[in-house]
Amino acid sequence: MKTEMMETEKLLKEVNWFLKNKKLEVEKNEDTFNMFRICGVNHYENTHSSILAELLDPNASHQFEHKFLDAFIQTLIKLDILPPEYQFAYQDVAVHREYSTPYGRLDILITNSSCDALLIENKIYAGDQFDQLKRYHTFGAQKFNNKFKLLYLTLWGNESPQDALDKTEYLQVSYCEAILQWLERCVEIAARSPIVRETLIQYSNHIKNLTNQNTESTMNKELIDQLSSVEHLDAVFTISENISHVKNNLINNVLLKQLEEIGKELNIVSQSKSKDYVNTSWAGFSFAVPAWKNYNIFLEFGARGLRNLIIGLVPKNDQVDTSAFSIIKEKVGGGNARCAYIWFPKYQDWNADAMKAIVNGDMKDLIKDEIIKLFDALKEVEGV
Repeated sequence: MKTEMMETEKLLKEVNWFLKNKKLEVEKNEDTFNMFRICGVNHYENTHSSILAELLDPNASHQFEHKFLDAFIQTLIKLDILPPEYQFAYQDVAVHREYSTPYGRLDILITNSSCDALLIENKIYAGDQFDQLKRYHTFGAQKFNNKFKLLYLTLWGNESPQDALDKTEYLQVSYCEAILQWLERCVEIAARSPIVRETLIQYSNHIKNLTNQNTESTMNKELIDQLSSVEHLDAVFTISENISHVKNNLINNVLLKQLEEIGKELNIVSQSKSKDYVNTSWAGFSFAVPAWKNYNIFLEFGARGLRNLIIGLVPKNDQVDTSAFSIIKEKVGGGNARCAYIWFPKYQDWNADAMKAIVNGDMKDLIKDEIIKLFDALKEVEGV
């Protein structure tokens, strides 16, 4: 046992040394200078939508007319998102931002003189609003006589979390693949225009950073090779076998105390107890709100292993009054037939970053802020 502990300690020191040195290399890389990152263009959908709309607009300041738009459509065809026979005429193309419809504001709407349309709903970290895609699909069918495509753009090409969208047709588009491939093609198109080209490269690098494809992520191959050596294998497997225990330890001994603190600070009651959160399906946390008769606040992982975290409201039991549920669901911003919820921001999958956020208190602050947002959204709703 002592020998195993010494080997594990030695490996941890070597890995820490490796990570620190690689971090220094990454910091020296010119890719780290990025105006999009400096200006805080991270999870703000509106800013990303403005950038995308400018590039897609044939009449915009980039002066490449419809070439970027055509590259976008061809990329979606190449990735089998659009069918190979799909065509979009480039006569009288108009690109609208925050387009107002009777069913809400579309992030981006692209139209032409043939009454074709691309409807783009852009999501980085924010959750869907109530029946959002369903409402936009209704608008598209009414306005464009079904000559439209509804695109749901997320970092990873996720499905919409709303169960109510089972019959709604929409196309899943990702930043990590579709947008990056499109931007690479745009860079080629803009090769002789230095300002446009370098701006595209910087934005592409920023997307790579948001989707963990930046220079820093390339060091994983070197680290894997190092960990695969015979002298390190025992320590590697000892560490890997204890990762779940480490996560549970931090949740049970640090986070649960923080949840109790949140309860005292907001006059609510934490109902979470110590258990194996990592290996339990539908694991999560809950709060009882004394002023609410029918609902509790809950945070729940949709997949085992602390993945796909949501936050919202759930009925206290099967006997409570749920007559206000449709209003609650709309105010919260999404959900299914029983619960009102949205995606938890930033830390939807709890790995190293989330564990560090628990230790330094950032997770507590974020959970508290999200609960306060729920209170604000529901303050005028009766029957909660």
